[in-house]
Amino acid sequence: MAARKLMLGGAPVLMYHGIGDSIPAGASDREGRYWVSPESLERQLAQMRAGGQSIVSLHAFWASREGPAPQQVVLTFDDGRATDYKLAFPLLLAAGARAEFFVNTATIGQSGYLAWDQIAEMHRAGMTFQSHAHDHVVLPGLPPQVLKNELHTSKHLLEDRVGCGVEFLAAPYGLLDRRVLDTAREVGYQAVCGSLSWPARPGAAIVNRVPVCRNTTTARFEAILARQPSAYLPGGARTMLMYLPKRVLLKVRPHYLGAQIQTEGV
Repeated sequence: MAARKLMLGGAPVLMYHGIGDSIPAGASDREGRYWVSPESLERQLAQMRAGGQSIVSLHAFWASREGPAPQQVVLTFDDGRATDYKLAFPLLLAAGARAEFFVNTATIGQSGYLAWDQIAEMHRAGMTFQSHAHDHVVLPGLPPQVLKNELHTSKHLLEDRVGCGVEFLAAPYGLLDRRVLDTAREVGYQAVCGSLSWPARPGAAIVNRVPVCRNTTTARFEAILARQPSAYLPGGARTMLMYLPKRVLLKVRPHYLGAQIQTEGV
């Protein structure tokens, strides 16, 4: 009898950023590693279909009282780039898949980002829109009222323009702390999404997400879907080890991380 493979509990909540054949000019090495080609996304959607994965909404996963089914997976896209509509959206439709799009409401309509009419079309087709804060800024360390404005403005703009509830916040740069969590709950979010590369648990205050990178191989993607520890341990350890150094860099050299620091209110 074949040995049973060890599997982690929870479910993979996959996190995509830019979708494109090439890395945009001016993008840093850090940003570039998160740009996934359309061919890779199409292949990964096919892998999920072939493996019997059930792509579910973040709400359906998070609100599940019985825990995630063995084959569940959630797809999320950050930053609200124009390529989400031009490249990712058609591939998702062709695969019969739905996804969550975390957008910064301050950039909607700007060059290179989603427009409100595109968001409306995607929403009518079954895509869901959630908050990535109003501006793409570091949330920990913001003055209390500025932090509240960032989260409130984004949530209510999306709810007013799209016509549906916004339940989840994705913290820009994956950086959050207790005050961000408390403020998010006060504003009306159910949970906050981070970037710890680990399977997520239903009902958790922080939803772990697994970054999909440009160099994510077919074999590693399959291991992520199968919740094999070898696919998660290196990334999870790296995220935890880098958390404090990143917080220090944000105070002294934020440009090294491509981070934007906000000092004024929304």
